[in-house]
Amino acid sequence: MMARRHNSRSQSSSKDGTNNDGHHFLESPSSQRKSPNNSSLARRAMVIRKDMNSIQKIKCVLGLVMIVVVMSLLNNIGGRQHHVLSERYDANDNNSAAETELLQALYDLPLPTTQKELVDLNDELAGLEPKFILQWAHHTLLAGNHNYLRSRETNGWNSHPLVQVTSFGPTGLVILDQLSKYNLLDTVPVITMDTLHLFKESYVFYDTVQSHYNSTLHLTTTKPVHIAHPPELDGDSVFKGFISSKVEFQDVYSPTLWKTDPRYYTKVTKIDPLQQKLEEWQTIMWITGRRRSQGGEREKLDVLEFDSFPPDEDNRRVRSQEDNNDNPFHSSKGRWKLNPLVYWSYDQVWNYIKANEVPYNLLYDLGFTSIGDEMTTTLPKKSHVGDAIYERSGRFVDLNRTECGLHSHLQKIKALKKHHEEAGEEWTVPELTCEKCIDLNEDTFLETVENNNLRDDSLLLLEFYSPFCGSCQEFAPVLNRLADYQIPNTVVARFDITEQNIPKYINQELFQVESTPTLYLVGHSPSFYAEMYSGKHEFDAILQWLTKKRNSR
Repeated sequence: MMARRHNSRSQSSSKDGTNNDGHHFLESPSSQRKSPNNSSLARRAMVIRKDMNSIQKIKCVLGLVMIVVVMSLLNNIGGRQHHVLSERYDANDNNSAAETELLQALYDLPLPTTQKELVDLNDELAGLEPKFILQWAHHTLLAGNHNYLRSRETNGWNSHPLVQVTSFGPTGLVILDQLSKYNLLDTVPVITMDTLHLFKESYVFYDTVQSHYNSTLHLTTTKPVHIAHPPELDGDSVFKGFISSKVEFQDVYSPTLWKTDPRYYTKVTKIDPLQQKLEEWQTIMWITGRRRSQGGEREKLDVLEFDSFPPDEDNRRVRSQEDNNDNPFHSSKGRWKLNPLVYWSYDQVWNYIKANEVPYNLLYDLGFTSIGDEMTTTLPKKSHVGDAIYERSGRFVDLNRTECGLHSHLQKIKALKKHHEEAGEEWTVPELTCEKCIDLNEDTFLETVENNNLRDDSLLLLEFYSPFCGSCQEFAPVLNRLADYQIPNTVVARFDITEQNIPKYINQELFQVESTPTLYLVGHSPSFYAEMYSGKHEFDAILQWLTKKRNSR
């Protein structure tokens, strides 16, 4: 008994199975033999199991907490909901292993097949450097596209799924240099459009670019198309080939087509030649140099966008049976546009050009900030200090080119609205206030415009607009000011083209709306007429035009 009591005191065990130091202990084999039923060991083992279970529960709870914290951080970094891939990589860390890991993860991202997938992919790409975006596109359409690789082995270089389209402006040159730097340029051909009206310095620069990138640059230059409208074909257009000189262009069209009909000028010099080449090459995606900082409609650009074919496009690819599916982004329905530098500023672009010794058009050293055709480009106004305003303020002088292309714009609005509805999110329409404007709809359009329920001698300044169009939003204060100005016998009205169609019983030839905002002047003296405005969307210019038209009637 004495021995047992002494042993008990020396162990000094607590009820939870710990000694004075707070550590769990097990009796030695010799002490176990002194206890025939081992009840003390059993009790202590039970306590240990309970403690272990408690520890496991604590670990599970802590694990769940950590998961919640990590997901919250990923969802809120930079105010975005994704960017999971970009968070794996530190741009300031020259770690090739990290870049490789990021690229491998990027290569697992396919082209979207739904609007939600497009939104999610843009969230991922928005947080990445242009070099990663370009490498992703190259792998998706070329290096990792087994169908393309097999087709190339069989048919040679008859198709080019990925191309760059550029006028060799600063942003396009940065993209070109990155394609070269990461060994992509030899498989990504470059298209530039010769309008036959460029500066002589621009033509010289073609050779400079070709020489700098040597054999890796595969440059294709398009020429304006010759489109005829024989009267025997009742107005249908006929493609008659390409125009090779400025003199020939003026003979086919006119020396002032760029001014009298700027939309048609752009169509025959840029749009049609480019679309023919992209169709010939079966291009799936083309790379552009557009940036948000250039302003206007570009302020809402994403890295990746889908440009749907117009419903009446003649050269649209014929759909096979397998094409007739629910994929809104199938190659038979349009082409992808990639804007890898969409989030860069003007200064970022030029910093890259200087740091990497990228050649550029010498006209920029004279003060030009954006270069196009010789007759529509001038030095920017020194009073323009904003990045977007200043950069393109020297372009399209005396011409209205700050517009939103109607078809592509409506396609985007339709897709975004569908995405909001599917996600259960509220769809809101921007409000463009114009208190003294008459807001027309399909029901009131006919009686107001064609039947002229206003005074017989009154004029109607009519705007076709979209509340989602950045250019329309910029023009809204000008229209509001025109309405407030109370021009004699002139009424200002507007028609929203996003939710309704221009009534078909109106003579459609009189109201050709290919972009927004589009302005028409409508009158009934001596007979009904509707004349489109093609000048600058500025108050003084429009007021002067209205005054001139009124005095001439």
